[in-house]
Amino acid sequence: MQLEHPSCLSRLPSYGSLLRSNEVTSQSPEIEPPRYSTQPTLNEETVAYTPRHSESRGPDSSFIKQWSQATLILKHQEEDQRLPTYGRNSIIEGELGLKNPDRVTSVSIKLFGQMASTAVDSECLSFGLCSNQKIVWKREDGDSQIQRCPSILPISLRFPSSYAWGGKEYRMPPSFEATFLGVPALIVRVQYTLYVTITRTRSWKPSWIASKTYVTLVNYRPRTRPARPIVMLETVVSSIKPHPEEWTQIITKMDVRSEFANAKSIECHIFIPSVQTFAINDSVPFHIQLIGTLTSLRELLPPTSPQLLLPGEQRIQRRASVDHRKTPSIRVFIERQVVVEANNRRKFKSFTVGQGDMWPVPPLPSAITQGSSRNDENPDTEYSVDWQGKLKCWDEVRAGGFAVSHLCVKDFLHLSLTPPNPRSSFLAPLQLSHPIRFVTDPWIDNAVAHPSDR
Repeated sequence: MQLEHPSCLSRLPSYGSLLRSNEVTSQSPEIEPPRYSTQPTLNEETVAYTPRHSESRGPDSSFIKQWSQATLILKHQEEDQRLPTYGRNSIIEGELGLKNPDRVTSVSIKLFGQMASTAVDSECLSFGLCSNQKIVWKREDGDSQIQRCPSILPISLRFPSSYAWGGKEYRMPPSFEATFLGVPALIVRVQYTLYVTITRTRSWKPSWIASKTYVTLVNYRPRTRPARPIVMLETVVSSIKPHPEEWTQIITKMDVRSEFANAKSIECHIFIPSVQTFAINDSVPFHIQLIGTLTSLRELLPPTSPQLLLPGEQRIQRRASVDHRKTPSIRVFIERQVVVEANNRRKFKSFTVGQGDMWPVPPLPSAITQGSSRNDENPDTEYSVDWQGKLKCWDEVRAGGFAVSHLCVKDFLHLSLTPPNPRSSFLAPLQLSHPIRFVTDPWIDNAVAHPSDR
């Protein structure tokens, strides 16, 4: 059965690196967004209320960093996090505990963001994304006994959402790091650091002062969701018929080599959700259908494949010096491409960030596209074999795709069709890359709750 889809055209949603003209391009600490609450104020009353299934609450743990003369406590963090994490327009909020505060003359904090790339065969790129500094406490001129520094100081510093480069505003990129040790080697890093500077007077000479700076990394993870959910029933095939607009069909062909004039190519159809934007933790469903003659399909698939057996035909081992425990004939995986631009030169590097699992779909009643029977061994008869699978990023993937002034991170669904004997086979290997996008959060659709409801 050849699956049909009303449209083969697909459009990948924009990464949205540039800020729109109607968006706020500067952060003002004096302008705070209004605070909303489900509880009425003094002059208000509740006329209707629909409770959510579960209240959306932020993390309530704290990140603690201890140094010799200071202790930093950052609030609203997940438990057991290696680094404090902040989202778009978040506020770095917490407390700073000081030892021996009597001699402290000033305390300041600074958030510094940097994008850097190092390549062996080209110049290095390094520039600051942000450098926001705030004085937490400072002793004024006068009696030092009256102006004693508190032992605990509250800190609050807003995370910027954009940076300027070349006369344009770009969204602040998430924390990111990629290391490629091949030839040529390339290291890319987007890093945010929080500096705490404490200035004290010397015990033996109060007129002398000394400053000590403490450092901790912070993780920036702006949250993004897909535009709509994945519409999936029991199987992909059963989902396409009632919801054809929710699926994108990609058609390609596995060609034959020029020296094999009588051989037949294999047509490949792959179906993925048309939203084409998925959460890092999503399991992305897909369906693969190969259409070709029995000879061509047997050239691609292992001889032990049950999908190639005709009724009454027993599984036999063909004489071939092929180790089928090696790379499988059909592979689906997620390929991430990192593009760095420096000094009008671009560097491209790609690596795998996820693997697809797939399994054969049982033969359908109309599994032959030209109306023949399964017992017909006509070499020109076309058969279809199907697989369903799911695609997911590996657990170590933390950042989704993004594009900024000097760095672009894109993801692709990669399909690889390789015959067991690629050098002697009449089929040419096929490599297909289709752009998709991964974001931080999934779309949650339970028919009642909004995606932000938990």
